[in-house]
Parts: sequence; structure tokens; C-alpha cells
Amino acid sequence: MKVGEIIRGYELIERIERGGSERHFFRCLKNGKHYIIVHDPDMNAHLRLHQYLSAHDIPVPEIYWYDLTANIMVQEDLGTASLYEMHLASDKFHSVYRQAMDVLIQLQIDARTGAPVQCYYDAEHIRWEQKYFCDCFLQQYCGLPGKRLREIDEDLQRLASRLLESSRPVNDYLMHRDFQSQNIFYKEGRIRIIDFQSARIGPLTYDLAALLRDAYMKIEEQTENELFEYYHCRLKDRGIAIAQTDLRNIYRLTALQRNMQALGAFANLSLNRDKPHFRQYIPRGIHLLQQLSRETEFEKLHVLVNSIQV
Repeated sequence: MKVGEIIRGYELIERIERGGSERHFFRCLKNGKHYIIVHDPDMNAHLRLHQYLSAHDIPVPEIYWYDLTANIMVQEDLGTASLYEMHLASDKFHSVYRQAMDVLIQLQIDARTGAPVQCYYDAEHIRWEQKYFCDCFLQQYCGLPGKRLREIDEDLQRLASRLLESSRPVNDYLMHRDFQSQNIFYKEGRIRIIDFQSARIGPLTYDLAALLRDAYMKIEEQTENELFEYYHCRLKDRGIAIAQTDLRNIYRLTALQRNMQALGAFANLSLNRDKPHFRQYIPRGIHLLQQLSRETEFEKLHVLVNSIQV
């Protein structure tokens, strides 16, 4: 697809690769100003959610123009200063990540009521993520036979059940569902977010895990704990009363699930979607999963994950 076929009058600067999305993004120039042109087969849902978040003061890119017939949107260019690209110094890291968590809580709580989102992070979706991990990462990428995968199915079923049961106190909030460093930008001193089209209703801790156990970044355990405590304090400020030990337990379960989903995505993108650069994040993803599986009771899952060599 060429930009010239999408819209006239803009000069193409680059095509932007954004994970495994069916959407296409182009950085363009017109009258000396940069824009992002988005082509989305489901533009109507994309636009509805985008406009809803903007109306609730969630810092998403500004929309300048759209055409629902052509499935095209022209929006603000946030530049290249994602948290992933910024390489923040330690003193700046904490302040910027706290801002990101403030925006996350704003999205989760303030934008929950009335959100145009019909999908829930339920048992079916949790099991789909687990199958994605098993099929794409364990079987296709690691070459493990079906017999080895069947050995961990009971653990995966228990993980799904425990996650759903334990997360009930915090399970009815708006999820971004991919709240990680490449989807969070810092422009003119403000956090801005993109790629929220997979939003669901579900547990608060999933997006927190996506942020703090991000395979794109190396976040030290002490920093993770400090930022987790900050998030818990902010929840209390917003009237969500949950003991830190209970929240941490839910966080561990959702982090385990999120880390598996991310490894499934990295494997699928690198092997099946002609995006081999995602391979570079697999070692960090494995490290995070191995580290976390040691802290849970899912022994067979831990043994299998700990045996992986890449």
C-alpha cells in the first residue's frame, strides 16, 4: 500500500512498523508540519474509542481529519520520544514513570464508565493468550513437542482460575491492554499514549504488569517495587481500598500471564509476520518469565520455562 493511494497532498517520510497490528501508520509532511496518517480496517471503532478517550482528558494524539469510507485518519505526530527510545537517566526515570502511572489510573478509573468497549478480559481470553504462548513460542519457536505442552496445561488452567478469582476486587476497569514503553510517549513534558485499540474491561494489574515487566526495557527489581508501591498509594488516593499484599498477589498472576502473552507475540511476529527484529526481546522476556515463575506455585510451568535455552 502506497501513501499516494491513500491520501493526496502529503509527502511520505517513513512507514512506521507497529507490532502485529492490521493498522498501517505513515509519518508524512505537509506545509512544513509532520502528521501521522493511519489506515485502519476497523476505523469506525478506532475513531469512536479515540474520541471517547479524548473527551475524558486521556492524553491521546489529536485528530485533525478522518474519512470513514476510506478508513483513514490524520492525527498528531508525537515524534520519536517513546519511553523506549528516551533512555531515561535514573533520576528522570522515576518521575516520568510516575506520570505514566498517573495517566494509566486516569484511563482505568475515570474513563471506565461509558467506555465504548464490549470485550472483557475473561476466562476465554486468558486461555487464548495461553494457547498463543504455547503454540507460537513454546512449540513453534522453541520446538517443544506437544507432550511437553500437555504437561503444563493443568498449571495453566489453575493460573487462569486463580487469576479470575483473586482479581475480582479490581476486575472491572478499563484496560489499555498494551501499556508498555513503545506505546507511551513524552511530548512537551506530558505523557501521551497510543495503540489502545485492543482495550478491554478487566483487572487493573494487567496494564501495570505490562509497564513494569516490559521486555523492551530493563527495569531493576527495586525500581519495579518502588513504582508498584507508588501505584498502590495512588489507588488508595482514588478510593480503591485493597491491601498491598493482595494487590501484589494479583499483580504476580497477571504479570505471569502478560509475560507469556508477550513471548507468544514476539515469536509470532518474528516467525510468521516477517518482523525478525522482535527476536531481540525474547531473551529478556524469558528472563522475566523464569524469574516470576519461581515465585508462584505452578511448579510444572516453572520447570518447563526454566529449561528453555535460546
